[in-house]
Amino acid sequence: MTEHPASDPHTVFLPALCWSRRQPDFYAVTQDLSPEGITFRSAFEPALDERLTCSIRYIGQLDTRVVRTDDKLFVVRLMASRQRAAEVARTLLALSREQGRSDQPARAHPRISPERKDVLVTLEDGRVLPGRLINVSASGAALALDHTLPPGTSITIGSTAAQVVRIFRDGVGAAFAYPFDPGQVHAGIRL
Repeated sequence: MTEHPASDPHTVFLPALCWSRRQPDFYAVTQDLSPEGITFRSAFEPALDERLTCSIRYIGQLDTRVVRTDDKLFVVRLMASRQRAAEVARTLLALSREQGRSDQPARAHPRISPERKDVLVTLEDGRVLPGRLINVSASGAALALDHTLPPGTSITIGSTAAQVVRIFRDGVGAAFAYPFDPGQVHAGIRL
């Protein structure tokens, strides 16, 4: 058994489907994110240095390399540009914080992970910021942003009017000015 990294991992539970050349596909669940990489729990144990493709809910498809294996656990590092790795890390950290909140009220609408995550956010003064959708529901969206926007800020996500209702590190939660019909919310939604 190997030691865990010295810094505290950020717990985040997300379902994933992984595959490699020697294993067509297998299910896994993310367990945490640390400087070492993303830890998964799975009944299948990949080999050390094995290259895997993992499709993680809310994140998308990632090319990875196994850097550690343990009993029913394995750790992967992304094989991606620094920008893409930082984007994935920000999204996972935001989801970790969101999952750790026990004081959140029950959600009125289910959240989905949109296929098209990149979005432009227009501020009232006309400035346009690049954003990345974490999830969308009929009543709002969670966005990863490089800029801090205070609660109450009116924004337009794509072409959808919204207002910032909560902030978290590296992002915001926004409520739509005019909620969607729940039947209109699906993975292919365009805001």
